[in-house]
Amino acid sequence: MPTTRTPILIAVLFVISFSTIFFIKSSNDHIECDTIPKRELDKNGIEVTTQKHVCKENYSF
Repeated sequence: MPTTRTPILIAVLFVISFSTIFFIKSSNDHIECDTIPKRELDKNGIEVTTQKHVCKENYSF
């Protein structure tokens, strides 16, 4: 039989989870990130361009 604390606990956990997800989505702006193209020759001599995503941020979610 659930006590009166159970719905309150579920609501608090939901609010904390939603707030955390919203913070991660809104703070991940990639301002300090850059895409660097790199050109290489494969074994057949065809020039291949690859792109590398480089971030200077300490935390990238």
